[in-house]
Amino acid sequence: MTDGRQAGTIGDQEGGTVPDVAVPEIDSLGVLRHHGAWISLSPTHEAIMRALVAQMGQAIARADLAALTWPGGGPDHHAIDVHIHRLRPRLEKIGLVIHTLRGRGFMLESVGDESATRRT
Repeated sequence: MTDGRQAGTIGDQEGGTVPDVAVPEIDSLGVLRHHGAWISLSPTHEAIMRALVAQMGQAIARADLAALTWPGGGPDHHAIDVHIHRLRPRLEKIGLVIHTLRGRGFMLESVGDESATRRT
């Protein structure tokens, strides 16, 4: 390109698609990308998702997730549950699921992965 724009930006691609991302990524502006789709995250949702993405496929304790989200201490212990509840339908649209590990914590998986099956 000679107009100074960088190749591969969203506006340069036909149909405005985003390049496929196998592992979820969160950029510096809080945009979560996965499998060619994206969602914009609030600062609180970004903190939660950064922790879950960093340990994708592994359990993270509710208390640890809360401490990472609100390092100075946060709202009551149910706040994480409320934010996870709000995130789930948005994440489903981009192929991600947050599993609840009853009484323990949460785990993030990709819906398209063979390993993304609900375990009891």
